[in-house]
Amino acid sequence: MTLAEINNRLQEILNGMGISLTALTDQANFIRDLGLDSLDVTDLLIRVETTFGIRIPDEDWFSLQTVGQLKNYLLAEVKFD
Repeated sequence: MTLAEINNRLQEILNGMGISLTALTDQANFIRDLGLDSLDVTDLLIRVETTFGIRIPDEDWFSLQTVGQLKNYLLAEVKFD
């Protein structure tokens, strides 16, 4: 999967959560910039895991604070046929 494909899927997920696509930059912090609260972050985690067919360990998830960090994590971790 390419970075562009990951980007498109993340945009779909976040847009489905009511986040404006114009706010989605690699530097956007989920809480500070996108306005997600703890329940939103949990919802995002579940959506990402379901969409990408992976399990993100808690210790990894807590280090993913920005859209760019999540994209890079997915690029490194997601295995596709």
